[in-house]
Amino acid sequence: MGKYVTGALVGLALAAMLALAVSLGGWVNVGAVWPDPPPVAWWLHTTYERSVARHAADVDAPLAADDTVDVLAGARAFDQMCSVCHTPPGQSPTVQSQGLNPGPPELSRLLAARTPKQAFWVIRNGVRMTGMPAFGPTHSDRQLWQLVAFLGRVQGLDADGYSAMMAAARELPGDGHKHRHGNDAPLPTDPKTDAAAPVAPAASTGGHPHAPGEHHQH
Repeated sequence: MGKYVTGALVGLALAAMLALAVSLGGWVNVGAVWPDPPPVAWWLHTTYERSVARHAADVDAPLAADDTVDVLAGARAFDQMCSVCHTPPGQSPTVQSQGLNPGPPELSRLLAARTPKQAFWVIRNGVRMTGMPAFGPTHSDRQLWQLVAFLGRVQGLDADGYSAMMAAARELPGDGHKHRHGNDAPLPTDPKTDAAAPVAPAASTGGHPHAPGEHHQH
């Protein structure tokens, strides 16, 4: 029996040394364009699924966070923070979403296999080693539940319905944020209300400058 235990310990030690050598030797390809081998992809995704389910079990959902104002506020938040990665209906994937590994699900699939509590947990805490940031440090729980309410209402929405909802969302008063959403300058605020003032949408360049006459199709 002692020989089996010793052999098992030696085997574990050798495996640990091999893993350390592979890591320190730079043999692991960390490039985003390199697909994970199926067993690694399965292990990572399963770990993610089980982790979210366990940690979201204790989330306290609000009694009511799906009225029209909440949904429209969540729609505006999605447009500002999430649409660049989670492709809305009728729109093409952006250069950012095409370069992520694992690829972000489209808007229509965000709650397909998620409960609202799980969606809230992911939005609040983010997912490390992916492109999903944590919005908890910059947003209140109410704002995040508004986003979840929008995700629940948007299931099955087509391109025209999405555009109409966004048009209504942009009619709401300022969102009260005092941070930037990927722009080069902070959102202007109304000094009377300390809320974000309405800003006319600027022409998108895909996040990088272009020379005259240069065009991309995304």
